[in-house]
Amino acid sequence: RGQAFAAAAKDLPLARRSAGEDPPSGGVYIAATLGELGLFYRLAGLAFIGGSLVPHGGQNPLEGARLGCALAVGPYTQNFEDAVAVLSQAGAIARLSDADALILWLERMFANPAARIKMAQAAEKAATRWVDLPQESAAMLLRLAQGAPKTRQS
Repeated sequence: RGQAFAAAAKDLPLARRSAGEDPPSGGVYIAATLGELGLFYRLAGLAFIGGSLVPHGGQNPLEGARLGCALAVGPYTQNFEDAVAVLSQAGAIARLSDADALILWLERMFANPAARIKMAQAAEKAATRWVDLPQESAAMLLRLAQGAPKTRQS
C-alpha cells in the first residue's frame, strides 16, 4: 500500500524504501518493505500502531514494545486487545481517539524525551510477558504436525 500512502502525503517531501530511496531530511519515508519493521522500531524510539484508527482492529504492538518504543494506538485494537491492555496498564501505550489526538501525542513525545524514554522502558518491560511466545508457538505447530496424518508424495 506504499503508493496509497505516497498519494496521501500530497506535498510533503517523500521517499520510498521499496524504490531504494534514502530517507528525506524532512517529510515522509514510506517503509512498506517486508521484514524490516524491527530496524525502524529500533531507530524510531516511538511508534503509532497502524490499523487502529479505523475499524480494522489494529496491528501487533509487541514487536515495537520489545524493541523499546513508546507506543500509541487508536480506538480499534480488538485484534490484540490483551497485549494492548497489558501495555496500557503498564503505562507503556497511549490509547488515542483520533488523528488529532495522535498529533498531540507526537508533539508531547518530541517535546518531552524523558517521558518518551520512560514509556518505552515500560513497554519493553511489559513485553517480557510474551518472551517465550515464539518458542511456544513453534512447539505447538510441531506437536500438531506430528499428530497430523501422513500423506504420500507422488
